Amino acid sequence: MYHADQRDHHAEAVLEAFFAKHRTPALVLQRFYPPAAFPRVRSRLGGLPQLPDGMDWPVGESYGEAAPMHFLAQIDCAELPRVDPDMPSQGMLFFFAMNDEEQIWDTDEPQQRVRVLYAPEVAADRHVRALPDGMRPILDEGPSDHAHRNPAWLLPEEDGPCVHVQWPLVARHMDTWPDELELPPGEEDRPYYEIYPSRLDEMRLGAVVAATGLFPRADAATEWERPQSPAWTFPVQWLRYQTDFPQVGIIIDRLSRVIGNERRAGKRGGIDYADVHAWVKRAAAIGLDEAPDDATREAFREWVIGQISDDFERMTLTDLGMGRAFTKGLLAAVAYAAGSPAAAARIPALMYRHLQDEHLPFDESLGTLPDGRKRCAETRVHQMLGHVPRLHGIVPDVEGEGDAVCLLQLACDPVIDLVFGDCGQATFWLSREDLRNGRFDRVVGVVESH
Repeated sequence: MYHADQRDHHAEAVLEAFFAKHRTPALVLQRFYPPAAFPRVRSRLGGLPQLPDGMDWPVGESYGEAAPMHFLAQIDCAELPRVDPDMPSQGMLFFFAMNDEEQIWDTDEPQQRVRVLYAPEVAADRHVRALPDGMRPILDEGPSDHAHRNPAWLLPEEDGPCVHVQWPLVARHMDTWPDELELPPGEEDRPYYEIYPSRLDEMRLGAVVAATGLFPRADAATEWERPQSPAWTFPVQWLRYQTDFPQVGIIIDRLSRVIGNERRAGKRGGIDYADVHAWVKRAAAIGLDEAPDDATREAFREWVIGQISDDFERMTLTDLGMGRAFTKGLLAAVAYAAGSPAAAARIPALMYRHLQDEHLPFDESLGTLPDGRKRCAETRVHQMLGHVPRLHGIVPDVEGEGDAVCLLQLACDPVIDLVFGDCGQATFWLSREDLRNGRFDRVVGVVESH
């Protein structure tokens, strides 16, 4: 419980002075939403890179074999606010890694696991490079009998994708402060350790809100997810009234796949996917970017409704399970639409609004502070430069003089299937000297997991 007479004003003053002294500018890379209103930028996650002629797609080593690396992001340096004089002001940075199942990037030969390429000039109309032969599925996701796949729409007999979801990034200025694990030793004004971590979380949250204009939303719910009521049932009548649903073929494809996987969770023996395969085939015939006819829409809505039952002996979902599957399926459709302007335009604004909270760069905290207050929401953002969160204090050894600089940190972004360990992060480091001299060939990387 909070007591005003126990408040330590001196400790607070020392702490705020410390934050003011060690504030460092950085860049948050904001994933704009929704896909129907994307900004015109060249910086992006995933998709395929605009590699110029003469620049080869990097090849690394995975499980002792040579294989093309996975493309993670490209950053147009001309689009970055100037927060570090050593960063190039023009040109494109391309980030690659062996994003296999182990995700071990910090090795004795780091260039076999991660690679950053820099092109001083890339034409605006430069076409993307085709995927090279021999590319392995992301996280080595192959055929599996497990119900829970990554991505969630992957059918048991299918290999996972080799290309990450494409999504544009907009860089914004953001203040940062040292992680608890990198506090400078021996200073007379070192803050009180028992209050530094919680205050740092609050400062980080405020900095992300200020930089992005986004706010955490606690306990947000959609039309089809369960509210706080034990008598809740999936809104069947609401779905029947949505006569324009599904609006585009990709919704049929992704939602049918997810429902098929969700209904087999916890079930034993062979599972019949015939109806799911039929809908996947029908969506392909319609076109994933095209609109279904009214008869197909009605038939699909009734099929979805027919998958709801409390009979655990049947291959169906509970009301709660269907609500969860509905969200997963629509999120997967939106992720596809991020790389398809035609599909993005067919998804209605109301559906985008229902799903927008899933795309916020915040995680609701379940912890409490010693005085009983609930901990603030936690941030998970993509970031360049400045102080970054260190889950385990790991910074690989970098060549060159000066402190290690975070060139890029990618956070776990589950709604677009960008996964690093258990809700972890991937960070690309290089020395201050190498950043100043443009030695991006010496970048090293590490994946940290909770």
